[in-house]
Amino acid sequence: MKTTLLLITSLFCISAYAQFGPQQIISSTDKAYYSIPLDIDNDGYIDVLKATLDDYELLWHRNLDGTGNFGPEIYIDITSAFYTSIHFVDLDSDGDNDLLFQENNPRTISWIENLDGSGSFGPRTVILENQADFISSVSASDIDNDQDLDLIVTYTNTTVDRLVWYENLDGLANFGPANTILENQIEIFPPLLVDLDNDGDLDILTSNETTSSAAKLVWLKNLGNAVFDDETELYQFQFLLSDWTSIVNIQSVDINTDQKNDIVISTHNDDTGTFDYWLENIDQQGNFSSIQSLPVSGKFVDIDADGDNDILTGNNFTNRLYWVENSDGLGTYTTERTITTEVDFLRYYDTADFNGDGLLDVVSSSIGDNKVAWYENLGVAGISENLENTFVLFPNPTQTKITILSNTEVETIELYTSLGQKINTYSHTETIDVSAFASGIYTVHIIGIDGTSETQKIVKQ
Repeated sequence: MKTTLLLITSLFCISAYAQFGPQQIISSTDKAYYSIPLDIDNDGYIDVLKATLDDYELLWHRNLDGTGNFGPEIYIDITSAFYTSIHFVDLDSDGDNDLLFQENNPRTISWIENLDGSGSFGPRTVILENQADFISSVSASDIDNDQDLDLIVTYTNTTVDRLVWYENLDGLANFGPANTILENQIEIFPPLLVDLDNDGDLDILTSNETTSSAAKLVWLKNLGNAVFDDETELYQFQFLLSDWTSIVNIQSVDINTDQKNDIVISTHNDDTGTFDYWLENIDQQGNFSSIQSLPVSGKFVDIDADGDNDILTGNNFTNRLYWVENSDGLGTYTTERTITTEVDFLRYYDTADFNGDGLLDVVSSSIGDNKVAWYENLGVAGISENLENTFVLFPNPTQTKITILSNTEVETIELYTSLGQKINTYSHTETIDVSAFASGIYTVHIIGIDGTSETQKIVKQ
C-alpha cells in the first residue's frame, strides 16, 4: 500500500506541461533579425517572413505542405533597408494582406502591395519620407471606423514627441494630412489601439513623460469619428522612487482568465534594470487595479493549451528560449520551461501552428549563428498524458536520462528509432541513458514482469 501511495504521489509531482521537439532549421545563411509567422500565400499554412542584416533584404519561406517543411528563400524586396517594424495588414481593402513597414536611415514608412493574395508582391510605395521630425513608430488601425485602415505614427525631435494619425482617404492606401492626437511630450511610447471601455471604438493606450513628472500610463478615449478625449491617467510611477523609470512596452492580454483584457507594461531604468507589471481590468469600462509584478514579459500565448495565457520569452545573453507557465490561470507565473539553448544572440521569437496539429509551435531567429528555426509543440506530456498509462516516462524531452515509473516492475525496455530500427535493449532497470544518441524522436517499448506492455515516444534534445 505504501508503495502504491508513493507512486501516486510521485506521479502528481510530475508537472503536466507542454514539451517541444528538437530545433528544426528553416534557414542558416543570413543574419535574420525578424522571423514572423504569416500565411503569406493564403493557402492555410503558416509561412515565415524574415528580414536580414547581411544584405538588408526582405524574404519569406513557404510552408510547403502544412507540416512544417519549408521551401527556399523567396525575395519580396531587394532594396536594401533596415526594417524597424513590419506589419501584415490590408491597406488597400482588397481582401489580402499587404506589407507595411518602417525603415531606418533614412526613416521612412512604405508599403508593398500583395498583388494576388498568393505571395506575389508589387514594388514598394513610399507613404512618408523626409519628415521634419524623426519617425519613431507606425501601426495601422481603423481609427475613424470607416472600414479601412488608417496610420498611427509617433514622431520625435531633440526635445519633444507627438502622436498623429493619417486617414486612409479612399481605402486604397492614399493617406491624408496628419491629425494631431498628442504633442509636446518628453517621450511617447508607441500606442496600442484597443477598445478599453467596450463601446466598439478603438481607444489609445500609451505612456508619456514630461519634464516635471515620471512615466505614466494613459488612456485616450475615442469619442467617435476619431475624436479623442483628454488623457486619463491609469497609473503613474512615483518620481523619487522610480528615478525616471520609463514604460517601454505595453500589451493588452487576459492574464487572469476572466475574459477581460488586462494591461501588461514593461519598464526600464538605467540604474535598476527592467521590470514587468500588470493591471487587472476590473469592469471593461476603463477601470484598472493597481500594478502587480510579473517575473518576466514576452509574448502572452497559451503554450500548453489549458485555456490561459503563458509567457513565451527569451534571453539573448544566456542564449535561451523558454516559456513560463501560468500555473493557476490567475496570473501566477512560477515555473520556467526551456525550449532550446541552441540559439546564439536571440533576436526574435513568436508562435504559430506550423504543422496543423492545433498546438502552438515556436519560431526563432538568432543572428550569432544565422539561424531561423522552429520547434514543434509536442503537447502536454507527463501526468496529463499518462494518467491512464501503466508506465510514466520523465523527463520528456530529455538530454540525458529517462526514468520510468510504474506499479509494475520493469523487465525489458526496447529503444527504437523513428523508422522502427532497434537501437538497444535494457533489462531490469527503470532508467535508461540516451545522452549518446542524436537529437530526435525515439520509440520506447516497455514490458513489465507481469506481461503488461506499452509503447511511448520520447524526445532526445
